[in-house]
This record gives sequence, C-alpha cells and structure tokens, in this order.
Amino acid sequence: MSGTVSTVSKTPIMRLLDILIGTLVVFPWLTEWISLPMPGLPLIKISDLGVPLLVVSLVLLALARLKAASVGARWAHWRGGHAAVEGCSARRLLAYAAGLAGAIAFATMARRWLTPSEGLNFGYVLWEATHGMGAVFVVALAAIAIRRCSGEPWEKSVFVRAGTRIGRSWMGAVESNPARTLWLAAGVGATDYLFISILRYRAFEAHGFDLGIFTNVMWNLVHGNGYISSVKGGINLFSDHQSPLFFLVAPFFWAVPRPETLLLVQSVGLAAGGPALYYLTRKRFGAGSWAPAALPWIYWIYLPLRNASAFDFHPEVFMLPLFLWAFVAFESSRSRIRLLGALALVGALGSKESAGVVAAGIGVAWTLAHWKHSARSRWLGVGLAATGVAAFMFDVTVVPKMFGGGYAYMNLYGRFGGGITDVVLAPFTEPVFFLSQLFDRARLNFLFWTLAPLGFLPLFNWRAALAALPPYLMLFLSEGDQRVRIVFHYGIEPGTALFWALPFGLAAFARRYGWKAAGMWMLFWSVACLGPSEMMRARDYDQTPHAHWLATQVVPCINADAPTAASDVLVPHLATRRWISYPDKLVQLPTDNPVRCVVADLDVDNWPIGKDGLERVLAGLPGKGYQRTWSCAGFSVYQLGNTDCMRCAPACP
Repeated sequence: MSGTVSTVSKTPIMRLLDILIGTLVVFPWLTEWISLPMPGLPLIKISDLGVPLLVVSLVLLALARLKAASVGARWAHWRGGHAAVEGCSARRLLAYAAGLAGAIAFATMARRWLTPSEGLNFGYVLWEATHGMGAVFVVALAAIAIRRCSGEPWEKSVFVRAGTRIGRSWMGAVESNPARTLWLAAGVGATDYLFISILRYRAFEAHGFDLGIFTNVMWNLVHGNGYISSVKGGINLFSDHQSPLFFLVAPFFWAVPRPETLLLVQSVGLAAGGPALYYLTRKRFGAGSWAPAALPWIYWIYLPLRNASAFDFHPEVFMLPLFLWAFVAFESSRSRIRLLGALALVGALGSKESAGVVAAGIGVAWTLAHWKHSARSRWLGVGLAATGVAAFMFDVTVVPKMFGGGYAYMNLYGRFGGGITDVVLAPFTEPVFFLSQLFDRARLNFLFWTLAPLGFLPLFNWRAALAALPPYLMLFLSEGDQRVRIVFHYGIEPGTALFWALPFGLAAFARRYGWKAAGMWMLFWSVACLGPSEMMRARDYDQTPHAHWLATQVVPCINADAPTAASDVLVPHLATRRWISYPDKLVQLPTDNPVRCVVADLDVDNWPIGKDGLERVLAGLPGKGYQRTWSCAGFSVYQLGNTDCMRCAPACP
C-alpha cells in the first residue's frame, strides 16, 4: 500500500491548498471591483468566477495525480479506504467535512442575524462560504485537514513560501532601519487613505455633516470670523464638541483653503499611528520578535480605521495616533521624551471630549495591568485615569456653560435621566433597562467588527481589555444605532483602547498557545476581516457623469461670496465661504438676514430632508421672494433680489 500511495502522490497535496487560496481568497479579492457586462444578461462580477475556477482546478489536479498511477494502483488506493488526501481514513475525512459544514452553518446564521438579508437558501449559504470571511474560514479549515492528512510541510505551498519571504524581507528592513522603513510604509498608507477619501469627496459622496461643518468652520477661523460653523446653525463649535486640537490644522488650511487639505491632514495623522505601535510593541517584546514588525500592518488595514479615514473629516481621529505616541514616550527614561509624551497626551485629550473617556479607561487598565510592576507605573495609570475624568467633566460641564448652554449630546442618554450622574447610576437604579441597551443586533455587530480584525487578542488579558469598556459603553448606551454603525468613524474611540491593549493580549495568547499559533491566529483574522479592497472602494466612489458635471461645470460658476443654502452633498464643495447651510435653513443666525442663494439638486443625496422634502422646500421658495434663475434637469439655482448667484452659465448636458 505504501508503494501505491507514493505513486499517486507525485503531485504535492499542498497544491490543493494553493488552489483553494488562489480561487477563493486571492482571485476574488483582486477582482471584486471588476464587473463584466454581457448583452441581454445581468452584470457579472468577475470575483464570482472563483468557484467555477475552483472546480476546474480541482478536476485538473485530480487528473494530474491519477495520470501517473496504473489502473491497479488506483483501485487498490480507493479500495484500501484512502480518499484523495493520503493519510486520512474516510471516517476522519467525514469528521473534517462535518466540522467544516457546521462552521459554515454557524457563521452563515450568525452573519444573517447580525446583518439580515432577504432570505436564507442554498445559494445564500454557498455565496457566504465562498466569498470574503466565509471563504477564509473554509480555506483555513481545509488547510488544517490537508496538513494533518498529508503530513507535508507548509513550505510546499506556493502562497505560504511567498508570504514567508515577504514577511522576512519586511522584518529585515525594519530591523536594519526601523524609522525609514516604517515611515515609508506609513506614507504609502497615508497616500492610500487620501486617495480613497478624495475619490469619495469628488464623487459627491461626502456630506455637509461632517466635512462641510469642518471645512466651513476652518474657513471662518482663518478669515477672522471666529470658530463658527454655519452648517451647525452659526454656533461656536466649542458649544458642540471640544476639539481645540483642530486649531493646529489652521496653518495648513490657511495655505491651501480646500476640503482636500483636511482630508490630507487626517490621512497623514492616522497613518502615523503605525510606527508608534511598533515602538510600543518593541518595548514589550524586544527587537527580535516578529510582533513589533507585524502589528503596524494590523493597524494600517484595520477596517474601522480605514472607514474613519474614508468617511469625511473628524478631529477625534487624531486621538488614536496621539495616545499611542504618548504611551511610547512614557516608556522612555529620558525626561525630554516624556515631556513630548505629555504634549501628545494633551493633544489627544484636545481632539474631542470623548478622549477623556478613553483616557480614563486606559488609565484604570494601566493601573491593573502594571499592578505588580513599579509604583511609578501604577501611579502613572492612576494619574492618567484622573486626568481623563477631569478633562471629560471640564469639557461637558464647564465649556458649554461658557457659551450659554449645556452639553449638546446629553440628549443621546435622555432615557436614563437628565445628566451624567443619572447615566453613571443607571446600572443600579435601572439595571434591567440599562442591560437591555447593551445587547442588540447593531451593537453586537459593531462589537464584532471592532474586535475581530484584531483576532479578539485584547480580550486575552482581561485587565488590559477593561480599557475599552468605557468607550464601548459611551457608544452602546447612546440613543439609536447611529453611533454603532461600523461604516462611520465611531470605531476610533474603542479602537484606541484596543490598540493599547493589543500587545498585552498578544503576549497572553502567545504564553498559552505559542508564538507560531499567535502569528497564524492574527494572520487569519486580519485577512478574514479585511473588508472591501481599496480598488473596490475606489469603484464604489467612481465619479458619475453627473458628479463630473457638477464638479467641473456647476460648482466653479456659483458665487463664492454669497451666503448660500445647498443640498447635502453640495455643502462640502461650497463650504469655503462665510455662510453655507441646508435648503430648509434659510436664515443666517444669529441675525435674521436670509441667505441670498439656494442651490439644489434632486439627483444627489439630500439628507436629512430627502428628495420629497427638498421638493417641498423648493416649491415654497417663490413665496419667500426667491426666483429660479437657472436650472438643468434636477439641478436648480434660486436667488433673492438682484444677487448674482451664478458667475457664469454652465453647459447643460
């Protein structure tokens, strides 16, 4: 029998693993952005051809393996109870198949519960098992079975060998010159983030909330009008969010006063967290470990971070890299470096009032995680927690009163009472209601997609994992599901705590299961939760002919000096002026002066009033003295009096 096996085994069985990886993971990921138009047929996505390619490849592999064997050897091979993979009995293969089927069924049902679809049928299950995360699960389980049945080393796989070479090359480059290598990679990451965010902006997918808000407030700030955003009704933004760090962006915006400037600063700032994570991890594991070189890539491809970069502009994203750099500096023995860390901490706390909650959580976790270390480490954690609490209370109780009001977002927690104390005491005063707000479909989905790309590793050290509890509670207890949608930027706050806790959890995992298992576990989850490729994102933000017309013909003709109201996605493109608002907000607050121009397009996103609401607003404009002066299809311009709203006449396609 051994002779038979060797005869049939001339083709390495690890070739099967390469086929699975190539057809179910690599090929769909590279081609998911390509669609093939077929006359008289629905649009075909090239990535859906992975399964047919798999079938063809398996047939060819089987033919190649059987070609070298005689008829008698083949019959003896099958009659002896051996399947296509030598070393496994039929019973063992059935056990693997049952485990695989069970895993697919569980993952499919869980995914359907978290993100409901129209139905559950064989086609749905097959699609989930051969695309994205499902395909990675299938390949991983099949790889385990192939390895155990064949006994062949992983190095027989082409993909494993290529990945190993790339990993070793990266580690060698980092070890030889960490600063240059890491910052070059960060530059590539920043370029990628910027590319996607600008594509989205130029495709008229960015919104008045939030790119329009911050573009307008920065324009007003650098032009001497104050820290005022007309998109928010002409308020001083300190009465809305406490983000004094935003003032550091002013010199860049003064030099180039465009929304793209904010997107550039955001992209660079986010990417800068990767080198910080390297130095933070190297301090813990040493330069010889693979972990410091690997974790920056986990950071750069982290789905919530990429979503935050793509979705408009938000000052709070800077808390993530600033906190990480602060912790790197605090580990230094040099007083000057620790002083820079203190400045980074101040900057992080100045990104948004929620940074105080993040700092408090990390401070408590720091104290517990370093409890057996030096007193200095423990007191540093206590000081960080106290500073976070103090900063948060100052931001939400003192600063709003300076501008004549209360904290604008306490209404998100109105179900628990009228103030911060009511929310803090809610677990004791209303325990059933409190707990009911923590676990629902949207929140569990958000929890999964913030933890899974990190392989759930922060949870393996419970003391460090406590750092993420306050920011999670801050989001989970808010009204509605807006702040627990992974497509937005709200993963930054818990993500900051999770990245701080990641080295602790990785160390705990490695102590229990070994460093090799830790590396494979981290690689598996990072690939499984990669999300859409950047080419797929670029296709989603492809500029339509209508968007191109708006950008090249219409927007340049609109009077940049006239106070204007505009459709939602037009607002960021018209925000470099003193006053820009939505079409249903026609008064320039705090005065009673009306806006002079109304620019509306029924063919773009008109959040929050929608297309029907916008039509009603436009129908009422003549009664308020506005005259329609130009229109083309769904786009129209209304002006008040003799205001010159259009400086030129666009060509109407």
